[in-house]
Amino acid sequence: MNAESMSVSDPNSSQVIACGGNRGLIERASALHAQGHDLVLGIVTATEGSTYQKPGALVLLDASGVRAGVISGGCLEPELELQARDVLAQKRAQFAEFNTQSDEDLVFGSGIGCRGRMWVLLLPQAARSTAPLLQALQVSQQAGLALTIELDGASDIGAGHAQTATQQWSWTSAGTDSPAPHAAAALEISTATTRLHIAAPSRVLLLGAGPETPSLIACARQMGWQSWVAEHRARWSQLAHRAAADHVIELAPLAAHSQQQAMRFDAALVMSHNFSIDLAHLRFLAQSEISYVGLLGPPARRDELLAELGDDAARLQPRLHAPIGLPLGGQGPEAIALSIAAELQQHFARGTSARLKNHD
Repeated sequence: MNAESMSVSDPNSSQVIACGGNRGLIERASALHAQGHDLVLGIVTATEGSTYQKPGALVLLDASGVRAGVISGGCLEPELELQARDVLAQKRAQFAEFNTQSDEDLVFGSGIGCRGRMWVLLLPQAARSTAPLLQALQVSQQAGLALTIELDGASDIGAGHAQTATQQWSWTSAGTDSPAPHAAAALEISTATTRLHIAAPSRVLLLGAGPETPSLIACARQMGWQSWVAEHRARWSQLAHRAAADHVIELAPLAAHSQQQAMRFDAALVMSHNFSIDLAHLRFLAQSEISYVGLLGPPARRDELLAELGDDAARLQPRLHAPIGLPLGGQGPEAIALSIAAELQQHFARGTSARLKNHD
C-alpha cells in the first residue's frame, strides 16, 4: 500500500459518510456534469438584514430542483427552482431576489420571518462545456486553496472571473469559456462588480489513530473538511482506511513529519494514545506554523508531556488545546469525537470570519 493513498477507494472500507459543505456540493456538481447533466450554480452575492445564508454560499440545481446546498430553511427554494429552470431554458445567467422584510411577506408570502433581502446569481453550467466556474471551484477545493470570484452585475450579468493563488478562469453569462481570459481588469473598474471569497477547505491532520478516529473522520466528512491520518501501526492505519480518511500516511513519526512539512493544515490533533509517539508529534508541531494543536488525554498527562518537551513547550503552548474538545459531556469514543469536532468547527469559523474581514 502506498504511503499516502485515498482510502475512499479501499474495497475493505465500511459505509462511507457523504461529504457535506462546499466540498460535497462541488463533488456532486462535478459528478453530475461529467454524466452529462445541465446544471445551475447559485451563488449568494449580497444580503441585507437577517438571512439564512450569507454572500459566497453555494446551491446546486438542475431541472428537477435543488440537488445540494440551501438558501433558506426550505421556504425560498421553490421560487429559486422555478427561476433555475428558466435559466436552463434561456441558457443565460439571472439574478433571483428575495425580500422577506415586509409584514406582507410574513403573512402572505414566504412566511419565513427573517426580515431580510438576498440576491442569488443563477449561472448555467451546460453539459458538454468546460464550465469554468465549476472547474475553478473543483480545482480550488482539491488543491486546498481559497478562491476569489468577481461577477458582472450590469452589462453582462453573470459573466465573471475567478482565481486562486496559481490559476485563473473566465466565463460568459452563459457560463462558458470567455473569449477574454484575462477579463479581471475590466471587471475591477465596474461599480456593479461583485467580489466574493470562497474559503479554502479546512484540513485536519490526525497524528495517530484510535477508537475515536472513525467517528471523528465521519464528522470531518459531514462538515466538508479534508482529513489526513499519520499512523504506522497496522491495526490503527487500517481503521483509518475503513473510516474513509482522505489520506492515510503509513509512516513512522519522523518520516511522516518530513512528508508533512511542506503541506498546509489548519489543525493538527495528537491522539496516538502512546506517550513516546505523542511526544515526537508534539516536538514536530512545536516547530510548525499550524494554528491549532489539539492533544488528547487528561491534564496530568499533558503536563508530563510539556515537561519532557523542554524549550519546545513554550513555542507550542499558545496554540495548544489540551485536553482537546469542548466540554459537552458524555462518555465513549463517539462523544469524544463530537467534542473535538465541535471545538474544531468553532476554531475554523473564527478563522474564516477573520480572513473574510481582511478581504473586505
